Amino acid sequence: MVSSNLIWYLVPVALLCNAVLSVENGTECGGDEPGIKYELVQQLKQIQFRFMEIFVHIKELGELVVNNQRSIDLNQQQTNQLFQFLGSQVAENVSQMVSYSKQILDLQTICANHDSIRKELLKTDPTLNSRSLQNAQKCTESSSLETDKASDAVKSCDDTGSTSSGLFNLTVASFGPVVVFCEILKTGGWIVIQRRFDGSVDFYRNWTDYRNGFGSVDKEHWLGLEVIHQMTKQGGYELMIELETYDGNYTYAQYSEFAIGGESEQYALQTLSGYSGTAGDQLSPPYGIKFSTFDRDNDNYGYNCAESWKGAWWYNACSYTNLNGQYMNNSYYTSIFWKGIKAGIQYTRMMIRQKVSYF
Repeated sequence: MVSSNLIWYLVPVALLCNAVLSVENGTECGGDEPGIKYELVQQLKQIQFRFMEIFVHIKELGELVVNNQRSIDLNQQQTNQLFQFLGSQVAENVSQMVSYSKQILDLQTICANHDSIRKELLKTDPTLNSRSLQNAQKCTESSSLETDKASDAVKSCDDTGSTSSGLFNLTVASFGPVVVFCEILKTGGWIVIQRRFDGSVDFYRNWTDYRNGFGSVDKEHWLGLEVIHQMTKQGGYELMIELETYDGNYTYAQYSEFAIGGESEQYALQTLSGYSGTAGDQLSPPYGIKFSTFDRDNDNYGYNCAESWKGAWWYNACSYTNLNGQYMNNSYYTSIFWKGIKAGIQYTRMMIRQKVSYF
């Protein structure tokens, strides 16, 4: 377009130049008036000069347009390259995410299969879970929780001589050494028998698991009904239950007397009295209430409370508490439940300790 426009400007310029030459040679514009001829020539020269300026200006504009067009083309090319690069990066990230998701799924499948195999083995050897727990506890001794504490067996958490909480080897009469978590900081001497804080351990388990114990002692776990029975049958044990809701409200229930029977008695609550605390006395049922799981219905109701409430507990008909229920932010009875607490419970800890005798 610039070239065609230039032609239209060059034509009149050429004609003017021709006219100027004709006037200078006296061939046109008639007349012999030297003054008029001179003035006319001067005006035509000015016009010619002006047209030349316009011509140069148009040429410069044409070059500017061409350069701008080149810059636009280059920017467009760079933009396309950038989009191609970003697209390749996004595709690579998506591919990595898909790969990671598959790895997670594979690990979950392996864990699920491992749990299924363990349960099948337990059917043939009920003591396997107890031995596995002891092995896991031995491995835990090498963790970050002051591993040297579990090297020498002690009779109680009060005998550790330690000023900090951690894992210790506890000698239990008629049972042998057991690795336990001793809570030393909170008035000292407490043995943690149940702890839940992140939902990493499934507490909807069968009778064998609750008898032998499960989980990791330094994390979420149930110590085991048989161990608790062997401890409390010696007499003089108290119970502490700590609860904390998802909104940070902490309460506790403490009982000055606590003991459970053996397996032949279905680990019944033999002693539970002397309540104090802020949570409310919701645990004290009539004495003799037996422990129930989904495969061992020992409650006093028309259906299996453990199965309906998705837990395992000392259910009567059924209960005002369900500390081994499902881990969720809900105050429904199938979740971790304590009557009177309206919010979901995200932390529970049950501890026992032997009372000090001064006589």
